[in-house]
Amino acid sequence: MRKTTIGVIGNASRPGVELEPQLLAAAAEVGRHIAEAGAVLVNGGTGGVMESSSKGAQEAGGFVIGFLPQADLSHANPHLDVALPTGMGTMRNILTARCCDALIMVGGGIGTLNELTVAYDVGTPVIVLRGTGGWSDRIVHSLIDGRWLDERKVAELEFADDPATAVARALEATSRPRRTGGLTAHTGHAGA
Repeated sequence: MRKTTIGVIGNASRPGVELEPQLLAAAAEVGRHIAEAGAVLVNGGTGGVMESSSKGAQEAGGFVIGFLPQADLSHANPHLDVALPTGMGTMRNILTARCCDALIMVGGGIGTLNELTVAYDVGTPVIVLRGTGGWSDRIVHSLIDGRWLDERKVAELEFADDPATAVARALEATSRPRRTGGLTAHTGHAGA
């Protein structure tokens, strides 16, 4: 039986930059709720939001997959059940955005914004966790009619004010039909 996959996208850790404790706590809680719902958590496999969400899921008995940007396992966070060293750099963002049944955005920088736009283009549902900073709080000011990234109105962005609601909305979104069409290079499970 195939399990539902929920991707978590958000701020990676960087040398010299300390992420807000509230951001990391929210990510851990998202991970915990994903695990408690019986879904598989998928993320970029490194630090920051990815590590915190992974830890939250594992502590709740969940299963975690990480698509690493590096070609080796040296950057994998210690809370992954499966670490896939893609060697793709930021191109690996496409994997999470396309392959998951839904995404939850927690904070986020430019890499997160990239994942969001890829997900939107292929119709992957995205739930934005408000109050976590970064693009999660800025994106609303860029949307058409408060919910669309562009005039094509491909995949409506949804918003949640707490981790439990974000996970519940992500799980609900997985049952809705996905968009059809798009670039032929992006067709398949996520695009068709």
